[in-house]
Amino acid sequence: MSAPPIPKLPGYSVCMPQSLSDKGFKKHQTLNYVNGYQREETLAVVKDLPERVATDAVTGATSATLSASMLAPDAASKLPQWVENDRKVLRFFGYFKESVVESNMENHRIRKVILYYYLEDDTMHVAEPRQDNSGIPQGVFIKRHRVTREDGSFFTPNDFSVGLSATIYGRTFFLVDADSFTREYLASKGKEQPSALPYPDDPVDGYRTAFGMNRGRADDASAGTLTRRMNDFKAYVEARLGKPSHLLDGDKLRQFLENNKKVLRFWCVWDERQSMYGDRRPYVLHYFLEDDTVEILEINESNSGRDPFPVFLKRGPLPKVPVKTNTTLNPKFRKDQCYGPGDFRLGTFITVLGRDFYLHDADTFTKTWYTDNLGFGEEEMTPVDIKEPILPKPKAALPPYNGYGTLEDSLQNCLSLVPKPPKRDLHKLMNKDKIILRFVVKMVDTETHKHSGTDLARRFILSYFMMDDTLLIFEPPVRNTGIAGGKFLERQRIYKPRSEEIYTYLDLYVGSVIEVFNRSFELLEADEYTLTYMENYKDIFVMADTDVMIRSIKAQVSGKEDAVRAALIAADKAGTGALGGEDLEAGLLAAGLKFTRHQAISLKRRLDKNKTGTISIEEFLGLLGI
Repeated sequence: MSAPPIPKLPGYSVCMPQSLSDKGFKKHQTLNYVNGYQREETLAVVKDLPERVATDAVTGATSATLSASMLAPDAASKLPQWVENDRKVLRFFGYFKESVVESNMENHRIRKVILYYYLEDDTMHVAEPRQDNSGIPQGVFIKRHRVTREDGSFFTPNDFSVGLSATIYGRTFFLVDADSFTREYLASKGKEQPSALPYPDDPVDGYRTAFGMNRGRADDASAGTLTRRMNDFKAYVEARLGKPSHLLDGDKLRQFLENNKKVLRFWCVWDERQSMYGDRRPYVLHYFLEDDTVEILEINESNSGRDPFPVFLKRGPLPKVPVKTNTTLNPKFRKDQCYGPGDFRLGTFITVLGRDFYLHDADTFTKTWYTDNLGFGEEEMTPVDIKEPILPKPKAALPPYNGYGTLEDSLQNCLSLVPKPPKRDLHKLMNKDKIILRFVVKMVDTETHKHSGTDLARRFILSYFMMDDTLLIFEPPVRNTGIAGGKFLERQRIYKPRSEEIYTYLDLYVGSVIEVFNRSFELLEADEYTLTYMENYKDIFVMADTDVMIRSIKAQVSGKEDAVRAALIAADKAGTGALGGEDLEAGLLAAGLKFTRHQAISLKRRLDKNKTGTISIEEFLGLLGI
């Protein structure tokens, strides 16, 4: 039988320590950091043990089990509220009813509000969205602070839900909707929000609809038919009584209130290229629905050469009729004489003070407005492509070369008013410097120029400079000839006869003929450096490529192998079975083969590996496949 429980009287209560093994009852530290934020923990409080455990502890029973959750203090397991809920705001949409007295149009007014609840410090504020021309002070309705309920306690997130109402400082707010974050947050807390509710009808809107005072178009089907008839009859009677016609227009104040800040925007172009100094220029046309005025602004294109003066036409009514320019007063135009929204269509022209502007595109708001108000279809609001193909820039025709100076200098006179020195090829200057091809040349007769025997016996050294494609002709002095040697031609570029093309390294090879100032020179031989350089770059110098010559000779030898063999054997007058360079060339010419002297020299240099000056006939025939 268990002992009776200890009575709950002073001096009889048992206070168990936090841990049975803890013999110290010192006060623990309460200031610490959690995830980098300062936090003050509450003092540890010893929990009261359950009745059965306390009884067993007093009686000394050993069957009692003390769990860690019973003895451990309440430890902080999360961040402070202002850190965990930083920038988390619950947003509810609602309204409240405001009574209106001494008005035959309404007895109350529906005012829409947005309620914000800040989770970081449990504050809230109420804001009313601003409406243009409402005449009511709107904006922040209740400033942000901790709001108390009617019983004096503070509001919590559990006090707000879609479909419920909240009374704040004697004014009742009805909540009809919440944003997505608010719904997700409350759903995570186990409080699902119902679907959005509609706003109630405003009595003033019903009054305006019944009596034709609704906001919208004058031909709206919801407008009162009786009111429209009365307005038309009223305008007729006023006109009969002598009211000016410009005062018979619609209510301009109503038009301003309904269409304030509504602007139709069109992109247009003005093409005046048919006139002198005319151009095709882009513009933006703005039509203001609030007062039926038009302004045209110029689009400043980059590098157009025009001053940035954007205003082409100042805002005002745009007349459709011709405007007299010989008057000193600004004429007044009736509404039917000016452009209206129905006169602007994409793909058509409008007349702006005698200038034809082509409308080709509009912005999204303009397209939507025309579709909703004038019933325009998608085809009527399709943009028109006005891009024109870019014509290639014509090249300036250069005058023919007059023979004075160089062609590059004459070309600079055609390119700029102040001639500049012609640009030089820096790549060739750096990589081809000091590379000079030298040839031994002689004068030859032509059909128009005959030379004496003395001139035909003269020999010259032609130097070609790879760095700038210039030629230099030098005549070595020879004793007892009566001709003073020296520089025969100054270093310069040489143009081909009756052409604007200069001689290059491709035109120079042994056996070729060039014409220099009406004198023809034949290239007889080249020095060792020139031959070696040309053979090393045989992909550029074709005449030094022996593979090309062998393929050409094989193609020519096909079908007459015996004649070629006989011609080569006949050229070997010494009967040694080998031919020198000149004998090989003579034998190939006797066989009727076509080649150049430079090719023959390159072939001899390739086959004469021992530098004996002769080529074996059998080796050469084997190379040709004979």
